[in-house]
Amino acid sequence: MRKALLRVAGTLGKNAHAGLVYERYAPEKAHDGPQDLWGKWLSRLEEHPEPEDYAEAFKRWEDALRQSYTASFTARAASRLLVGHGNASPTEVGLTLHHTWGVPVVPGSSLKGVLAGYLRAVYGDGAKEERRRLFGVPGEDGAPEQAHRGEVIFHDAQWVPLARGNGEAGTRSFLARDVLTVHHSAWYGGKPDWPNDYEPPNPVAFLSVRPGGRFLVALSLAPGTEADPQAEDFLAWTARRLDEALRHWGVGGKTAAGYGRLEREGPYAIQRPRRPVRASPALTEFLAWVEARRTDKLEQKQVLSVFELDWLPRLVSLSPEAREAGARALRTLVKSPKLEARRDALLARIGTGG
Repeated sequence: MRKALLRVAGTLGKNAHAGLVYERYAPEKAHDGPQDLWGKWLSRLEEHPEPEDYAEAFKRWEDALRQSYTASFTARAASRLLVGHGNASPTEVGLTLHHTWGVPVVPGSSLKGVLAGYLRAVYGDGAKEERRRLFGVPGEDGAPEQAHRGEVIFHDAQWVPLARGNGEAGTRSFLARDVLTVHHSAWYGGKPDWPNDYEPPNPVAFLSVRPGGRFLVALSLAPGTEADPQAEDFLAWTARRLDEALRHWGVGGKTAAGYGRLEREGPYAIQRPRRPVRASPALTEFLAWVEARRTDKLEQKQVLSVFELDWLPRLVSLSPEAREAGARALRTLVKSPKLEARRDALLARIGTGG
């Protein structure tokens, strides 16, 4: 069994799940074996690339945000990030990675907790009503009608794909080796001896998220709150306060040591719900054509040629919602990195974001 685990840990493919390898496939720290197995295992994880299809999954998640009023902004990790350090891990220092894709993620519960503490400490009673609207209040005994649920949904902050220029120049991975050195293990372990200067240090190696990576932070209005004329302004106010909290306080573990600082890049984006697409014969025919090409596996280059000649003139006259629906269908069909530029240029001609 041990040899099998070492073989798996030592041959990390580009589609392996980094979180699974980090949590389950660590080599044993054997005193009678090679002492560098542990270091090699961490080094391989440090070089682990982003999964090939993650960019497509991120795009689907981003599109799903358009179903409601959403405020979002891109935040760059100005320092190392350590979320989930209390999770079970062979290194004794856990790390929260996406359950499906194994890339870094900041849980919405962590963002919500940081903002709650920040508003209470920095704004105090000046934001009492805003805190009530954000996090809700329970009803008193005998007066359940006084209960109020939170009006904002805190989505998990998703890792922005490296294909979008995420990370520092030249980097392909998202993890970095780190070390925590315990100098007084006996004192921390509860023994009565006072710490001293001649105890042997105990370095603990682990992984954290590499600085420079970017996350998409998104907040949405809870269902049933859109009718409030001030709801959109309140959502924008929440996004600004969360930006402040992430920049000044940070998120995750070891923030007192400078970890977890996220700095906003670019403007805040406020988007309204995407309206339902009205039935259109041209769109219906195009979607059927896309599915047929998916079945017969027509070359993607030829797909774009037919799209430009036959479909682009018909789709350009449709409603914005219908054009966007057609664009999404084409993106799922033409995914070759070599053809992305041409595909997006064609979609720009029908008035979509490409």
